[in-house]
Amino acid sequence: MRKRTMLFWILLTILLQIQGVYAVEKETRSGSGLPVPPVEGNIPRPAGKPGNLTVLDWAGFTGALTYTFDDGQPSHVAHYLALQETGVPMTFYISSNVNWIPNFDAVWSMAVEDGHEIGNHTASHPRADLTGSSFGRPLSSPEEEIDACTKYIKEHFGQEDVWTIAAPYGDTGWIEVAKKRFFLNRGIGMGTIAPNSNVNPHNLPCYMANTGDTAELFNDLIYFAREDGHWLIFCFHTISPTNDNWYAPVELKEILNSIEFAKAYGDLWIDTVANIGAYWVGQKVFNSVTPTRSGDEITWTWTLPPFFPKGKYLRVTVDGGTLKQGDKILEWDPHGYYEVSLDAGTLTLVP
Repeated sequence: MRKRTMLFWILLTILLQIQGVYAVEKETRSGSGLPVPPVEGNIPRPAGKPGNLTVLDWAGFTGALTYTFDDGQPSHVAHYLALQETGVPMTFYISSNVNWIPNFDAVWSMAVEDGHEIGNHTASHPRADLTGSSFGRPLSSPEEEIDACTKYIKEHFGQEDVWTIAAPYGDTGWIEVAKKRFFLNRGIGMGTIAPNSNVNPHNLPCYMANTGDTAELFNDLIYFAREDGHWLIFCFHTISPTNDNWYAPVELKEILNSIEFAKAYGDLWIDTVANIGAYWVGQKVFNSVTPTRSGDEITWTWTLPPFFPKGKYLRVTVDGGTLKQGDKILEWDPHGYYEVSLDAGTLTLVP
């Protein structure tokens, strides 16, 4: 297996050089890992009266967008390089029993290294009652189905953890089991997600692409989500052209054209379910807090939900004053915000 993987990497490197994709510009991100919004970086630090702390929706972007791909299909592996060339972080929901595909481990390991998210889609893709398994005989319980897939991802792809799941078939029967293992669960119900909305984080809506859908449709959905200031999640299955048509094929060029359409706005945050979802959940947690006052100091204290990923931040503005987390004074970013560590669990505003 190691020799085969090394050979794959050598061949891939040659292919990348031929295609010239080393010139692809990577998305610029701040020290927090959040992308830098499209504003001039010369906004002065607020110098007014301390107060009026506000969390920026979508880290300062107009809206948010995520591309997800289900099953770890052969067509995903075959078209991975084209998706990677877009420079957009994506989420690939893997069923680990699909590991018979050539280069399955190598491509998804590369995806992790490239900054994409590998999510859990269970080992054999059954319904929550273990009927309808798509990839071999189901394991003995829903818990084992999930845990086996997570174990495979962590051991084979080098991803530190697995934070989100996509329920097979969108079956809501997976919700209670998934809640004990992940902070987000993507379903298949239609809809978008507003900042601070009461959408169930364990049944996130999406647009599930149908056979033959075109960029024109995807672009309309992107347009309206941006107009509303919402988060839109796409779910794709088979990418054509391919000889392995598993379900609802959509032409690669239509997906790529929609990505270019979204990128052209310049003010959409396009990222993984885990990254955008962490901001959405973190903002809701922070906004639910009633701050305490001690003299001139105002302090917010919060507790993150179970299985929330480490190292995530919010962006906030204030009219004036100094923000601190413990002994650390937060620096003003001239793009127009302070970055608040969610791991710290506390934030204080002082004159």
